[in-house]
Amino acid sequence: MGHVQDLWKTRDGRKTARHGTGKRYLAVWKDPSGERATELFRRKVDAEKHVSVMEADRLRGVYVDPQAGRVTVREYAETRWLPQLVHVVENTRETYDRHLRHRIYPAFGGREIGSVARADAKAFVARMAGDPNLSASTVHTAFATLRIMMQAAVDDEIITANPCSRVKLPRIEGRVIDPLPSDAILALADEISPRYRVAVFLGAGAGLRRGEALGLTIPRIDFAKRHVDVRVQAQKGKLVELKTKYSRRIVPVDDLVLEEVRRHMGLYEPAPGNVLISNTWQAVAKPSAFNSAWSKAVTKAGLPAGTRFHDLRHFYASALIAAGVNPKAIQHRMGHASITETFDTYGHLFPEHEELGRGAIDLLLRTR
Repeated sequence: MGHVQDLWKTRDGRKTARHGTGKRYLAVWKDPSGERATELFRRKVDAEKHVSVMEADRLRGVYVDPQAGRVTVREYAETRWLPQLVHVVENTRETYDRHLRHRIYPAFGGREIGSVARADAKAFVARMAGDPNLSASTVHTAFATLRIMMQAAVDDEIITANPCSRVKLPRIEGRVIDPLPSDAILALADEISPRYRVAVFLGAGAGLRRGEALGLTIPRIDFAKRHVDVRVQAQKGKLVELKTKYSRRIVPVDDLVLEEVRRHMGLYEPAPGNVLISNTWQAVAKPSAFNSAWSKAVTKAGLPAGTRFHDLRHFYASALIAAGVNPKAIQHRMGHASITETFDTYGHLFPEHEELGRGAIDLLLRTR
């Protein structure tokens, strides 16, 4: 059985050699292997509570060594959590690393991971939400990074519970998509560096994401069947797997897109791996270089500074909606995981067909 030992007094009430020095009460219990475990406390009530918790956890099979939680947040992240992330794509890893360096380490980096409580997590969210330079979505992704790491610490038996559970986050206001007009698309194509012109048409004419456009390989372009087969994406100048299985898709394209592809192929050599778009060194284009060319094109075209390559996908989706394409087909072509994602993003663009179908029931059921 666990017990609490008074280190300042002997059992018969005499003062010990360490009387008045250091923490007074020693909590003593046995871990699941039967070994003696201890923890020092200043107050007897805290020591007794700790013994009760350790004994209960051992009996319930959820025992965690308190010493394990002494590792700092930064040390756990860099020596345990990040090296275990072999299953995530590089973009996700970079997102985790960015939030760790810029937000989580400044708040918790030197703290023992076992000392982080739910109150600390709530205060962390409140500080971020109060920063005018951070959007609600950034607060969500930064906190998600902390929550995922803390859950990994629970799974690794470093801490007993995730302090990030049941923490409320600021509401993300839905962004109403206002697609770019056709002349803006053409202006972007004309103003961007000629080497990247075809990327504009792959985004606006096939709904490809930036990495998918920069990573499209020539063998995946079928001129006879008039479609592109999206299987990989470009990241940091190399080809990597797509983030989700839903992103792997075959997208039918119009002749205009194929004409731009043929034109591009006649002007520029492909990158290694037969990648359609190459940079001036005939390597796979890097996001930083493309983003620079994109920003300049946005300015020259007279478009708002926040115009993104992703807005080309919105143009593509809005064109499909206007053409009456089945929503399920739009979901597939956009690479969305579910039809809910498609409707949540573009639902306001679908026309209201209040009269559509009127008369169908009469036709079927009216017999006289």
